[in-house]
Formats: sequence, C-alpha cells, structure tokens
Amino acid sequence: MLKKISVLVMPMLMAVCTVVQAGELEIYPTLAVQEEYTDNVFETNSNRESDFISRFIPGFSLTYKAPVLEGDIRYLFDYRYYAKSRDDDITHTLSANGHLTVIENLFFLDMSDNYQRVSLDITRDVTQESLFIDQTDRNIAIISPNLVLRPNSRAEVKLGYRFLDTRYTNDNLGINNIDNTSQTTGSLGINKMEHMGFLQITYELSPKWYLTADYDFVRQTSDLDDLNHHLANGGIRYEYAEKSFLFAKAGNTWINYDSGKRMSNFFWHAGVTHTFPTLVTTLVTGVKYDEDPLSTITRETYVKGNVNKEFINSAVGGSLFYSEFARADTGKLDTRKYGGEIHARHEFGARLSGKVAFAAENYEQPLIPGKTRRLIAETGLSYKLAEQLTVSLSYIYVDYYSRTILSDNRHVNRGIFEVQKFF
Repeated sequence: MLKKISVLVMPMLMAVCTVVQAGELEIYPTLAVQEEYTDNVFETNSNRESDFISRFIPGFSLTYKAPVLEGDIRYLFDYRYYAKSRDDDITHTLSANGHLTVIENLFFLDMSDNYQRVSLDITRDVTQESLFIDQTDRNIAIISPNLVLRPNSRAEVKLGYRFLDTRYTNDNLGINNIDNTSQTTGSLGINKMEHMGFLQITYELSPKWYLTADYDFVRQTSDLDDLNHHLANGGIRYEYAEKSFLFAKAGNTWINYDSGKRMSNFFWHAGVTHTFPTLVTTLVTGVKYDEDPLSTITRETYVKGNVNKEFINSAVGGSLFYSEFARADTGKLDTRKYGGEIHARHEFGARLSGKVAFAAENYEQPLIPGKTRRLIAETGLSYKLAEQLTVSLSYIYVDYYSRTILSDNRHVNRGIFEVQKFF
C-alpha cells in the first residue's frame, strides 16, 4: 500500500535532498495512541456488536523552502487493532505538495499527492461515525507543468497541463448493504485518469476589482466510461472592505462520453464574505462537479451559509446548507441533502480546553424512494500534560432514522481516549 502513495512523494523527497543545503528543512515527528470503545462496530440496527479498538499512529510533518523548490508533507501511519470483531486494519493519511521553479517567473512544476480514507457515498461523510464502514482508501496524485505569463502589471496568464490519477482501495473494509449485513469487499471505487490542458486569465481592473476567465479540456479514462470534458467560465471578484468581498463566476460544461452520451450543463459559483471585527459571515451558491468514488462525474447544486464569532477564549459558529446531487451522465437527481450544524470551543485555562458540536441532516433519495434523518453530537476535552504532550477524551453519538430504508435505522456511541506527543 505504501507504494501506491509514494508515486509523487519519493520524487519530491529526492528533489529536496539534492538542494537541501540551499534551503530550510524542518521535520517534526508525532506519535498518538488511542483507545476507542464503540457499541455498534458494524453499524447494524439488530445484533449490535461492541468492540474495543486500539490505534497506534506515528507520523511526521516536513516543510522545505529554497529559492527554486518549496514543499510540505504531512503523513500518518494508522494501525488499528480490533479486540474481537474483525482483523487488524492499516491505513495512511498523506498530504504532500511541491512547487518547483524551473525558469524563474516563467515555468513551474506543481506536484501533489493526497491519500486518505473517504466515504463511498459523497453525500454522507461517515468517517465521523466509523473507522471503516462504507469507506474506501483514495489516492489522488497530480503533476502539472505550467507557464505563467505577465503581459503587463495587471494581467496574468497561466497555461499548462495537468495529469491526475485517482485510485481506490477497499481491501478489508466493511460495506453495509440493504439487508443490514456487513461484508468484506474488494475495490469498489472507480479508478480514473485525467489529462487536462488549461488556460487561466486574471486581470486587475483596480486594487478592489478582478476579472477571471478559464478554459479546461479534460480527457478522462476510467473503469466505468471514458469521456471528453470541456469547461469554460468567466468571473469577477470585488473586495469592498478589508477581508470582505463579493465573487461570482459562471460558465458551461460539455461532456462527451465515448459510449455516445452527450451532456451540456450551465454552472456557477457565487457568494459573499463579510468580516466584522469578531464575526465572519459567508453565503455561497453554485454548481460543481465532485470526485465521486462510485461515478465518473457527479454534479452538485448547493447553497450554504456560515457564521463564526470569535471571543477572547472561545469561538462559536454554525451553518445551514442545501444540496442536490445528480449523475452527470443521466441528469437524474440521486440525493437531496439539507440541514444545519452548530459548534463551539472554549479554553478553560492555559492547559484545559473543550469543544461541542451538533448537526442535523436530512437525505431524500427520489429513486428509491426514501428519506433519512441523521443526528450527530460530539463533545470533547483536551488537557496539556506538558509541553508538546496532550491527552484528550471525546464522545460521539450518531443516530439514523428512516421509515422506508431498513439499514438507515441505527445508532452508534463512540468514546475515544488519546495521548499525543509532538517532538
């Protein structure tokens, strides 16, 4: 598995080694040990099984800065031992980014690699309620050589090529099915490969006004269907006050599948962010195309509002959201999702801090048909024993209810104790 996540990491590390004497290199190891109790390890609504899960999580963070190369890597190795319910599980979390200046102020090479465990269903983030149910390990590797041209002091033109490789691995992960059982499965995610040519133009009308124009051509091959994808859009950004701005962009996308399907869709992304001295509010709406483990392209239409307020030793915030998810190749609505969440944190002193959060979500699936309500409550305390040494205790409760979908009637209690050391 480690070979899969080192496609770009090793070249980046080798590049760092060749110029390490000319730059600044910082490495910080970490180590965490967790003990978790769950009363429903397989997330069933009958024959519930509890378990104790021990986790050993070493890792490191690395940053490097030099005149021609900048990079950062965040990596965690995650070993999970289940006392009675299933075999041991190993996964990784990796975020690696590199920016190489080939020709100063002209030609660059951007690289990234991201590996993490994600939900198979993009409409529901189930990583908070389970360590493996309905999840997959995903690796996204990107290499992008690009040119940046500046015809004048106000205009910037960026053009280049991007190669993107998306791979999924579901080895030994549990998948809940409609019969309310758990099973072991091989890879369920749809592997994809993209070759993209792109053009991005930015023009500064004034210190407060910006214009943008983008065009992308994507050739995607996948386990499901191959396609050509064209995207063109234009936009504006207006900063009307310090850290407060309006933005909007709109365009069209044309998708031509090799199987013969043709799709043309209008899309947009617009919103406003307003910053008060201790309060930040944001409202966004638009249409975007999400990376979906179970589809080549999924279209999401969304609107979301956020508000966050800072105090001296505390912070509170909340959000409301509405989204519709549809398969791009059929245009049929798969899921309608809406709800809200609130969260707060407080520092009780120099060593002790706490947090609490609550979310309520509703999922409507017209094709089944069915409707599900999900509630998530989380609370936790963290105490600093010494410099760079912290212990924490958290509790998570998740409750599903549906009148029509049998497997969507269940609840889970999770208690987690962690000791973490930064070196």
